[in-house]
Order: sequence, then structure tokens, then C-alpha cells
Amino acid sequence: MHRHIIFKMCIMMVIWNSTSLHAIESSRIGTGAPHSIMLSPRLNMRAGSESILTAHATLALLEDRFVGTQWMKEQSFKGKALDLTGRVSKLILLDVPMDYFMVVLLHEYIGHGDRYRELGITNIDYGYDLPPPYGDGGGQASTSIGPGIISGHEEIAIWTGGLESHQTLNSSLRQRWMVVGEQHYREALTYFWSFQISLTYIQDSEDLYPAQQNYNDPQAYINLLNMYNGYADVMSLPFSMDDLKRAVNRNALDPMLFFSLYNGLIKYLWSGDPISAIPMLEFGPIKYLPSIHVGLTPFGVETHLENYLIIDEVLYRIVFSKGDETFHSGWGGFGAQISYPFAKSDFSMDVSINLWKQPALALGGSWENTGGGLGGSVSCRSYFKLPTESIPVKAVVELGYKSAGFLEGYALNAGPIILFGVQL
Repeated sequence: MHRHIIFKMCIMMVIWNSTSLHAIESSRIGTGAPHSIMLSPRLNMRAGSESILTAHATLALLEDRFVGTQWMKEQSFKGKALDLTGRVSKLILLDVPMDYFMVVLLHEYIGHGDRYRELGITNIDYGYDLPPPYGDGGGQASTSIGPGIISGHEEIAIWTGGLESHQTLNSSLRQRWMVVGEQHYREALTYFWSFQISLTYIQDSEDLYPAQQNYNDPQAYINLLNMYNGYADVMSLPFSMDDLKRAVNRNALDPMLFFSLYNGLIKYLWSGDPISAIPMLEFGPIKYLPSIHVGLTPFGVETHLENYLIIDEVLYRIVFSKGDETFHSGWGGFGAQISYPFAKSDFSMDVSINLWKQPALALGGSWENTGGGLGGSVSCRSYFKLPTESIPVKAVVELGYKSAGFLEGYALNAGPIILFGVQL
């Protein structure tokens, strides 16, 4: 039901955008590069995050089209003051509620929900509060799971699925910005809220106490991670809440975060310009930007160094990952991607490869062990131009295979990678 609603909403809004507003290229999100509506057999994090970004981009375009971002001649003090007041009011009353809610929807339905769906768990109770400034902005995704149905590692993945989805969304935005070279202020604000909600969720979490019954996501992660590695005394944990808080502070080293803050909260508010260029390091024909983020895995915290390079309009993404060694030593991974998602040709293809060395992963209620060690994934995403005259449309199909192991946005177990959709 939820999947059908989200898919139908994206299709209707993007088709309306492509037909009725096709001539307003300067108002489009970013440089006019298309967006994708993606689905998968269970609407996983990667497909869901791209579809949510498409829905959000279309709503933001419509809002700016009908509300605007500049209303007066800003050469005068009065004009600047009135427009600045208008943009601040629009930000608080329209932009923040929409951007914030999109992240909460992603967190609950696409993040936690994906892990529930992956394990075949049904009867999920989803709930959402009104976003700020109209409400608290919270959400929930919960159910009851009997003993022996899932493993400890799968339970950890459910608890951390919401925070994991933030990284999947942000990764899609980073890749998009690097390819188009620009950033729309609404994308920037969504990126900021994705970071801010994750950070404050963890930083505001209190330490565990003996006989604690109720947990939020970060508290559950600390409790389960220690417990499944043989440490049950919450007063003496090898990996504590303070350790987690220090680890996630590394997310602030991401340069895209500072671009997002500047473009979304300073440049746009002051000048009314919805689009800003992404500054990159240039080495001859090569444009480069690094990014750092911290992910929560069933084995512990994993720090990722992502390297984005643009060469002849082709994106090369190289990722090095290193796992925390509190409970396991010598684990981490490597990833590489070659992407040309907005090619003007009738056909193009992206190729992604991931390799890792990880501890053994327990799957299923019987704690069936996958053996750990080396694992990996490979996938190819193809873009086929469809023979449509009025609307430029491409069919998108991604096929591949992943071995058992943890990879952000993917199923834990071994199996095929299948995503499909359209790019408009």
C-alpha cells in the first residue's frame, strides 16, 4: 500500500513537471539534470531514497514556481529587507516542514521499513508527527517479533536501518551534485536535515542504565552490539554511548555539509539565488572532492572515506572503509563506481564494485553463520532512451549480485541486485 502510494505520487508529479513546466528550464532543480523514480522487489533503501528525492525535488520546484524566491527589486534597502523577510518566512513555514518530513519519512518507511521487509516481517506500525514548526517532527516504525525468528545481527540492522537510510540518501545527493556541478538550496537543506537529525539523535541519547526496558535507536545499538559480543554489564561496556558520540562527530568533516549550510542558509536567504556551484579541487582536467561519513554496522562503527572525481563529465567514486576494532580486528572494505547517469546518448551504463573483509554475519533465528571473511558485490545500471517525443524518458535497470555481508543500503543476505524505474 505504502509502496503503491509513493510510486504513484512520484509518477504523477514528475510527469506533470516534465509536461507543464518543460519550458521553464531555469527553474528546474540543479542544472536541469533529470531525476529517477526507482523501485525494487521490496522498495529497498537505494530505490526508496532516489524516489523520495524525486518527489521532494518536484514539490520544491512547484513551490518555487508558484510562491517564488524574489518578489521585490532588491537594489534598495526596503526591497532587500522585504525579500529577506519573505524568504526567511518561506523557509520556516514551507521549506523546513517539507524537507524535515521527507527525511523522517525516509528514516521510518525506507530505512527501518526496508529491514523489516527484507526479513519478511509484516504488520509494521508506522506513525509520523507534524514536522517543525507545526509539531515535534518525530516518527516511528515498530512491531513485535517473537524469539528465534531473527538473529542478533539482523536485530541490530533493524534498529540502525533508519540512520543507515540517511547515508544512502546523502550518497545519492553527493553523486548528483558532483555530476551536475551545482546544488539547489532545497537539496542542500534536505542534506543538512539528514545530517542534523542523525547527529542530534545520537548526541541527545542518554547512557544506558541497569534494567532498562525501553530504547531509542542509538541506545539499542549500543546495548545489542555489546550484548552480542558477550558484554551485558551496562556500567562497564567496551563500546559506550560516549564512544558512539565521538565517532559520529567525524560526519562533520564532510565538505558537502558546509556547502549545504552556506548555499541553503546563507547564499539563498541573502540573494534569493536557488542554485549555487559546488567548489571542487581541480588538477588539470580532473575535478575532485573527498567526503567522510560514519556508518553503523552489525559489527561496529565503520568510517568511510569517499573520493569523487569528475573526468570528462564521467563520475569516478572510490571508497575506502575501515571498521572500529573494539570487537573485531582487520575489517573494512573498498568500493569503486564509474557513473555517467545523465548522458545525452540513447544508452549509457554505470558500473559498481564493492569488496570487503568482515566478521562472520549471523542470519536467521538459528544464528546460521555465513563464515565471514571476503565478500563483495557487482552491479551494472543501464539507461535506455525510450521512443517518446514530448517527454525525454529513459528506462533504468540495475542488475547485479551481492554476497552475504553488510553494505549500506543493501540486503544482508546473498542474492541478486534488482532495481528498475524511469529517468525523467
